[in-house]
Amino acid sequence: MEATKNTLQFQQAVPNDTANLRALAYQSEAHWGYGEAFMGTFDRTFNITEQFIRENPVYVSWDYENAIAFWGLKRDGGGWELEYFYISEQCLGKGYGKQMWNHLTDWCRRRSIPEFHFVTSPQAIGFYEKMGAKQDGMWRSSIDGRPIPHFIYNDKKPHPSKT
Repeated sequence: MEATKNTLQFQQAVPNDTANLRALAYQSEAHWGYGEAFMGTFDRTFNITEQFIRENPVYVSWDYENAIAFWGLKRDGGGWELEYFYISEQCLGKGYGKQMWNHLTDWCRRRSIPEFHFVTSPQAIGFYEKMGAKQDGMWRSSIDGRPIPHFIYNDKKPHPSKT
């Protein structure tokens, strides 16, 4: 994918992508100004792993050798949780987040997954609301215990290929 083409192309991630995805997630999370202690804990306890990539749907968009966006879902009981949704700083404000969201929700529709939930940084609330997700409360961060927004996305529209 070339960032200059204005369209993200996604492919399924493989375990060899882990280092690139970890770097992108770290950079993206650090964008919000979190301190070294928070970021160290983030990297050790929450950042993406080879095992997560092997066991769950993870999709990545590349700009030559660099991962510039990725998302990852995981099963959560009988439902699904959006565990990772990261985009590089160079892509912020260019509509790429919406493209990645559309890729994610289209993937879910094709598999008859109408709903997933997730937590996010407070700074991203507006984006997720624009994408149609609804905040349904506050949860405690697994990293530092602070309250963070919890969202549910529910899309009952069938995928066109399923109609």
